[in-house]
Amino acid sequence: MKVIKTKGFDAVAESRRWKEVVARQTEGLELVDVLAFFEKGALLAMLQDMRAPGPQAATVREEPPSA
Repeated sequence: MKVIKTKGFDAVAESRRWKEVVARQTEGLELVDVLAFFEKGALLAMLQDMRAPGPQAATVREEPPSA
C-alpha cells in the first residue's frame, strides 16, 4: 500500500516560523516593550472585531420608560 501525503498546512512548522519572526522583532526590547508589542496586536484585533458587522456585533435595545 502506497502512502500519499495530502497535508497542505503544517501547523507545527507555521508556529515555529511565527515564533522566530516574533523573536527577531522583540529582540533587545525591555519587558515592558515586549508586553506592549503583544497588547498592540490584541487591541488592533479587538478594534477590527468591533467594526465588523455581523452576528458578533452587540445589539443595543432601549426599553421605553415604565409609566
